[in-house]
Amino acid sequence: MLAEQLPFKASRASRLAWLWPIAILGIAAIALNLRMIRDGLNGQVDLIWHVTWLQHFSKQLLEGSWYPRWLAGTNYGYGSPTFVFYPPLVYYAGTALKALGLSVEQTVTVLFSLAIFLSGLTFYLYGKSRWSTIPALAGALAYMGMPYLAFTTYQVGSLSSMVAIAWLPLGWWLTEKTARQAAWGIGLALFWTMLTLTHMPTLLICFIGWLPCIFILYRSRSWTILFNLVKSAALGIGMASFYLLPALLEKKLVNIDAMKDIGGGFRNMMIGSSALPILPLSLDYGFSHVFIHQALIILILTAAAVLLYRVDARIAREGWLWFGFAAAIAFFISSLSWPLWQLSPTLQRVQSSTRLLPIFSFQAAALLGLVTSGTLKLRNKFFKLCLAAVIALLLLANFSFAYKISRKFPALHNPGRANLEYLDYFKTALYAPHPDKLIDVPEYRPLLPSGKAVPKPVIGQPRLSVVKGQADTKLQAWQSYHRAFQAEVSAESLIRIRTYYYPGWQLWVNGQQQTIEVLDDGTIGVRLLPGSYAIRLGFQRTAALTIGLLLSFVCAVYLVYFDRQLGRFWTPAR
Repeated sequence: MLAEQLPFKASRASRLAWLWPIAILGIAAIALNLRMIRDGLNGQVDLIWHVTWLQHFSKQLLEGSWYPRWLAGTNYGYGSPTFVFYPPLVYYAGTALKALGLSVEQTVTVLFSLAIFLSGLTFYLYGKSRWSTIPALAGALAYMGMPYLAFTTYQVGSLSSMVAIAWLPLGWWLTEKTARQAAWGIGLALFWTMLTLTHMPTLLICFIGWLPCIFILYRSRSWTILFNLVKSAALGIGMASFYLLPALLEKKLVNIDAMKDIGGGFRNMMIGSSALPILPLSLDYGFSHVFIHQALIILILTAAAVLLYRVDARIAREGWLWFGFAAAIAFFISSLSWPLWQLSPTLQRVQSSTRLLPIFSFQAAALLGLVTSGTLKLRNKFFKLCLAAVIALLLLANFSFAYKISRKFPALHNPGRANLEYLDYFKTALYAPHPDKLIDVPEYRPLLPSGKAVPKPVIGQPRLSVVKGQADTKLQAWQSYHRAFQAEVSAESLIRIRTYYYPGWQLWVNGQQQTIEVLDDGTIGVRLLPGSYAIRLGFQRTAALTIGLLLSFVCAVYLVYFDRQLGRFWTPAR
């Protein structure tokens, strides 16, 4: 039933009408990411972490671990429960690309390029449901060319955030589809699953913003519509419980509060300073320029929508609606909203109010598509030409911004005369990631039993060492989730295993399970009396993961059953 409304079921002429806009979006994506395609990655900020995670995640996945939650080779070999807390979807996609024969650098370049292309494609899909081809294409080009996307690609280097941005128009398109025809709730549920498994801060912000929006837009139509929308979101997020439940329940086991301090976080308040209070709460990475840039575009396009009142009053009304939503988002980005952010330490873990900028940019792109649709209806050629020129200039401003930021930093294969120290470390992550030379982010390091953060790991430490006493050890196996060694103990000894303790680790001595002793540096210790021992260490499923898997299965089964029931009782909208 849903497939009948998709373009691949249409006539040949309709399919051709879809192909040329998609081709333009593909060319635009290549142009926007040409610096990375041609000159390589730049290793800035978060990109080093994403490359490190992709290298180790893909290695363990290809070794047979279907869900590598513990990255054994990071933190100089101490390991990290990174993917207990970081969504895995992008890394599954990256592993698939690597399995096809791409290098890790080519894989990351393809993922960034695809994210830019998908941003345009999903917005075009949304725009085509509201306007004709040209306005939808104009809005798509505005969205994929937004400065925030360029900043995220070239200055911040956040791969998962990029892919999450690409999902946002799809979510709103599916929301509108579900509001008109409940069967589309299946697609909406899958959207929330994908977003949950892509980027947690984006999920948190989008869900909190999405709920009041649907109540404002649909409360006067039918409570059934609202129920279907909320139920679809709940089922979608529920299907990601195998990731989400451990991430929530086990966060007390790691130094997760360190996220609030990254880049200054919410400590970089502008309140009380000489800066304007309308600027973003956190000025890290220069996102204030992006905010001002998009705010000016929104103001210009709102004015243009109002001027189109005589052509189509609905354009003006919708323009004011988008402006109202944009003004609300602008408030929450600005320092004026700090008292509200203070109320939720959980929200502060998103690190910066600038996480809202993709939604702000989506609103700017929607306004541009709306104004383009009105411009095409103008009969006065002079005004039509003037508005067309304004639209073209705004698109050009976006692409110009992206061009400049892409050339601001040295790239791996075109460094120029820049300081290359950080690029040298980045090359280790790219070309030699597995000899225990890479560290991981501090927020995912396990806490000591006292609740304090573990000391920073030390590079070059042996896998096994005798901390106290006399013992000879012989390593037999050192795999990602399994370690084994023999110990000949001549005096009571404490043996250190270079692995951070996390509740998933279980210890067996001569076949008997034994309680793990956590040492002062957070690693696993084994205390032994004189004798001969066979020692095994294995990483097992935690209770939260087991419950999460069960809940994901239940939600998926219910969604499939729900889909079958709709086929009997729902009549497609005419």
